Amino acid sequence: MRIRAWGLVLAALVVSWGCAQPILVQVVTVPAEATALFSLATGDVTGYAFAIIEVPSHGILIGVPPNLIYIPREGFSGTDWVAFAATAPDGLLQIGTVKILVLGPTDEMSMPALLSDGEFVLSGPAVAVDRYRFAVGLQQRFRFFEQLVRATWTDAGFVSLVGTTRFQLEGSVPSVWRLPITSTLSFDPTIPGLSSWVVDARTTLVGATWASTFFYSGISPESDSYISLQAQGMVGDYSFDTLAEFVTLTPTFGKLRLTLKGPWICEGCPTVWETEFLQTKEGFGYLSFLIKDIPIPCSFCGDIRVLFETKVTFEVDEKRVEPALRIGSAFVGCIRPYVALPTPHSPFGFSGIELYGVEIRCDSIGGYSLRLATSFNLAKDSAVTGDGRFFELWQLEGPVVPCCGNPGRFQMTAYFKRGTGNLFGLGMGNMVVFLPLSRELLVNIGLKIGEVEPAPSTKTWVLTVGWRGLW
Repeated sequence: MRIRAWGLVLAALVVSWGCAQPILVQVVTVPAEATALFSLATGDVTGYAFAIIEVPSHGILIGVPPNLIYIPREGFSGTDWVAFAATAPDGLLQIGTVKILVLGPTDEMSMPALLSDGEFVLSGPAVAVDRYRFAVGLQQRFRFFEQLVRATWTDAGFVSLVGTTRFQLEGSVPSVWRLPITSTLSFDPTIPGLSSWVVDARTTLVGATWASTFFYSGISPESDSYISLQAQGMVGDYSFDTLAEFVTLTPTFGKLRLTLKGPWICEGCPTVWETEFLQTKEGFGYLSFLIKDIPIPCSFCGDIRVLFETKVTFEVDEKRVEPALRIGSAFVGCIRPYVALPTPHSPFGFSGIELYGVEIRCDSIGGYSLRLATSFNLAKDSAVTGDGRFFELWQLEGPVVPCCGNPGRFQMTAYFKRGTGNLFGLGMGNMVVFLPLSRELLVNIGLKIGEVEPAPSTKTWVLTVGWRGLW
């Protein structure tokens, strides 16, 4: 067995409007004649939707985002890029970048990579610095391992120091295998002390990706530490994703999640199905069934295609039915009613039906997307709009004129409240623009106007300017 460096997943925080976000910017190093197994985002990506908006020019990607494998073109060495969009559960857009460094056969050590990101936030009506953050990282691959050191400063001072080491185990019995292992130590200088220790190992074996993560909490080691085991892959036309998590240092069972996907039984039809099961330490979580892309016959529709889908989710106290209708021609429109079916006291049947919201989404061939969502139930506003203060949103998203080959994107959202004296009940406007200035530098500008924070806040606007740089 020998050890050599294989790749490092390095990240910079995304502008988050004060909320914790997954890490969406990274550098991956690939030795000559090797492949890179990586994730587009690290951290909690529950509920996020990922879409590749720029594929690599000198290699191919295999897998389903966010977990991918990069295979460089034979004989290629140099820099390749991947850009992607990540949509949060509340519908807000983020743009991520992966810089892939493919080394030559004689390269024993890479040049140091400098990564920097940050944000500067102003608020009003009385113009004031609301907060700021600046982070800088230095990463380099040596012959046998890769090392990253990252420091973060905010308006509260020096708040974080992270050290990441990555090395790879290799062997040839019973066949050639590679197991990259990443160890990350995070320190909180304000304590001072250890914040967390994360060890991540992942590999591909018999057509599947296997990953194991150990998380040790330096703040609450017994209650917040965990070990997770995950397997993802395909068997023929069917894909699977299973995750088991064991919590505390003891350890004890935490949760089990199983996802299965595959084609429908009809020959040649586009219909697919998906089922997901969640069992937690507290008991049954949910069981969901999704049937998607069911063609509806229409003799007079011509080139217009009508597709139907429905998702049924069973929880302990509720059944949710989420049907949707997509009409495809030069644009694609999606009408999605939100329906709840409360569970009766008896084991089977329905005690009632409630239509608590509706969503309409239209995607044009030019990359623009329009989304309208309205909630009919005050208690479920957050489930429809992503913010419990607002019952309706109008959202427009689309591309920005690219610079230097990099894609950019914007998103504008208007939120509406019940019972206000404003026009249509307009409560808040939010605009985010991701503008690439070069391959190495991405600038983002965000502006919120109106009720930008819950009462009793007096802020009427928040302006955020941020950047991410990879050199």
